[in-house]
Amino acid sequence: MLTAAGQTPRQVADELVKEALRRDVPREVAEEAGHATVRGVRAPGGPVTPQTRRRLEAYFSAVVRRHVVRRCAAPRAAARFVVASVIEDLRGTGREGADIWDELQRGWAQSIPVDVLEEYRPRLCG
Repeated sequence: MLTAAGQTPRQVADELVKEALRRDVPREVAEEAGHATVRGVRAPGGPVTPQTRRRLEAYFSAVVRRHVVRRCAAPRAAARFVVASVIEDLRGTGREGADIWDELQRGWAQSIPVDVLEEYRPRLCG
């Protein structure tokens, strides 16, 4: 549990993202969870209370879990983490959208289920 007094919901979500990255959650997943948490938890104005902090942390964790599981078996969840990590690595080298999609098809299509790989096409090419 994070313990900085006087934080806003956005600041708490940013801290949760940083912690998730330290725990090897792919950046795309962590950032998506951070944005969804701020949108999903309606916090009263002013500093975050301990109760609201617990709600933010629980919501963030649920978003990460939902991304991993997505009503699929564990191998598909692991495949999503692999794809998200590859995308992050390629973006880190300056590659973008369709170029990343081409690389995924060339280098990963044999080891990632096609339907899992296709989930990323709209994000990269759309």
